Amino acid sequence: MEPLIIALLRALRSLLAPGMFGIFIRSVLITVAALIAFIFLTSTIFSVMASFMSDDNAWKYFLPWIGGFGSGILAWFLFPGIMPIIVNFFDTRIATIIEKHDYPTAMPAAPTDFWAELKHDAKFSAMAIGLNILILPLYLLMPGLHLIPFYMLNGYLLGREFFMMVAKRYVSVGAAAAIREQHSRNIFIAGVILAIMATLPFLNLIAPFWGIAAMVHLYHQLSALPASPMIENNISRKQ
Repeated sequence: MEPLIIALLRALRSLLAPGMFGIFIRSVLITVAALIAFIFLTSTIFSVMASFMSDDNAWKYFLPWIGGFGSGILAWFLFPGIMPIIVNFFDTRIATIIEKHDYPTAMPAAPTDFWAELKHDAKFSAMAIGLNILILPLYLLMPGLHLIPFYMLNGYLLGREFFMMVAKRYVSVGAAAAIREQHSRNIFIAGVILAIMATLPFLNLIAPFWGIAAMVHLYHQLSALPASPMIENNISRKQ
């Protein structure tokens, strides 16, 4: 547990690293711009629908206002969920800032292909959404306790995804998976904490930044530990 605690505490400090605030502002501005475009598009659709109604239909005059107000409210609730997606495009830059500050001697591997990463992110998002839909019945069967399966599932998914994103910067996918398997408990706990932060107001804005920072520190903490013979064989076989 010591490597995990060290990583979590260092991640808080990394949020103030030079360059991090600039990425945060850009992420917020891009998210706001995307949601403004969503409001404009939705309002336009409702206005077009109203234009096809007859003049004696009361909805003809109220529908555009309802569409604009409703899309604005929906955009407000979508903001915390959209921002992590935007931040995902800055994950390499965030990791680089932290590594330059705390691990200047570390040597990342060659950068991965952008389209391959985009395809991977899309597959992960689809899997995460699908699994969350599958466990929806548990929410109805476990009233009051429904957050337990939610945090366990998403903690596993987020921990796995964020750790692999960082580890792949230094080792092969097989080696990264082997390290993750050896230290699955620490990675899972970090993922659960990240999932909890992602559901709390205001904290959900910094959650993706903190999650990337935590996994950067956790990877460097875990990679410094001796690997078991089984894991070493697994790494050499998968590389």
